[in-house]
Amino acid sequence: MFSALERPNILTALSEEEYDLLVIGGGITGAGIALDASLRGLKVALVEKQDFAAGTSSRSTKLIHGGLRYLKQLDFGLVKEVGRERAILHRNAPHLVHPEKMLLPIIRGGSLGMKTTAWALWLYDRLAKVVEHEKRQMLDADQTAASIKCLRTDKLKGGALYWEYRTDDARLTIEVLKTAAQQGATLINYCAFTSFHYNPEGYVDGGVLTDQKTGSSFDFRSKTVVNAAGPWVDETRLLDGRLKDKSLFLTKGVHLVVDHERLPVEHPVYFDVGDGRMIFAIPREDTTYVGTTDTEFHLRPERPKVSKKDAMYLLNSVNRMFDVPTLTIEDIRSSWAGIRPLISKQGKSPSELSRKDEIFVSDNQLITIAGGRLTGYRKMAERVTDLVCKKLGVEKSFTTEHQVLSGGIKTGAESTWPIHLYQRYGSNTPRVLEQVQTASDEPSELDLLKAELSYCVKNEMVLELSDFLIRRTGRLYFNRESSIQYLEELNQYLTKLLGLTEDEAR
Repeated sequence: MFSALERPNILTALSEEEYDLLVIGGGITGAGIALDASLRGLKVALVEKQDFAAGTSSRSTKLIHGGLRYLKQLDFGLVKEVGRERAILHRNAPHLVHPEKMLLPIIRGGSLGMKTTAWALWLYDRLAKVVEHEKRQMLDADQTAASIKCLRTDKLKGGALYWEYRTDDARLTIEVLKTAAQQGATLINYCAFTSFHYNPEGYVDGGVLTDQKTGSSFDFRSKTVVNAAGPWVDETRLLDGRLKDKSLFLTKGVHLVVDHERLPVEHPVYFDVGDGRMIFAIPREDTTYVGTTDTEFHLRPERPKVSKKDAMYLLNSVNRMFDVPTLTIEDIRSSWAGIRPLISKQGKSPSELSRKDEIFVSDNQLITIAGGRLTGYRKMAERVTDLVCKKLGVEKSFTTEHQVLSGGIKTGAESTWPIHLYQRYGSNTPRVLEQVQTASDEPSELDLLKAELSYCVKNEMVLELSDFLIRRTGRLYFNRESSIQYLEELNQYLTKLLGLTEDEAR
């Protein structure tokens, strides 16, 4: 049951049944835990107060990458783990995780040198077990300039090519959730966890859930509870009492999208800003997006904003590195800001804080997972589920290393499907095309959009148009103009699909 049309039945199940595990948070971490635990035979529920992936998990740089920067922090274990995860995710979700070469330019006066970069990439290749054809290649200045033709060459010393993996973070989260649902997990969005219940021994055994669409609340029973709420982890921990362990340190990362013709990079670039930070410039469809910033954040994490200061930092960095007509605020087509839930550490700046995850267990046996990165979600989920099984007294070891995700089956017919649909839905693409309602042999863009929307309502629990345009398709970031063009037609069609009245649709 991962359909918006099944929402009443899902709410009934949550209010009437007892579960082995409740996961609070529908980002990539919570999704991974729900899948891992379901595959081990546990009865699992997951609740998300917004839409799935609405927080950090739709607002990243959209890369499955090995964390080359963490070599600088001597975090070899993290580099080794997430570096190897890239190949696993590519195998299990080939429609969503794509290898792409990345250029690392080295400039005079920058923080990187040719020898140190060559050594770091050599170590990276070995820690991450990089396959032969994806190993590093050091370039001289002329070769670097030939790789990305719009680079400024006046300070260029050389560069390096290595491989990273591009993804769609929100769609990856959705496919993990769909796979968990196929294994029997009960999942719901727009349903908030609002308070805990405790058994006579004082241990957490459920709580109160509130349907954000109706405002109604009900009791929920579960033998164990995992708090995987990302930037809201500490808020959830406070519902269980005071914070006794480390707390979160929130930082904001901003990305800007411009026309590809304004920043015509042939493939991704990871470049030195000059203040100790590095920035990505990544082509996608007819755009290029750049990011990210890394600044302290102290406001509510629901809807972080991109400030003019954030935007100018990125634009100025791009203008210094690339030989293009000066990019200005007017060139920005769209943008997003995301919040990183890092583990605080005294005396560390935002960019110095480790991205390693940590697990906390309260006196009341609430399990919390904090920190971590998109690339490492599968191993994070494995560690949490191991702990849950131990607490439940069950021996159910399992690895999701070879679990193909929804849409990840290779059929041999991929080349016959529209590429933009395949890169969203993979082997589920024929089910999307079945939704097309037109007598024409060549469906229009609107016909295909309606087919996608119908599929996403029935199979990906879309309840609001923003769920579809941002987190199921990414269109508001990368196809903003056509999305706005069809906004009214899509909104009317969504109202029809959900069976809403005009008042309910408002």
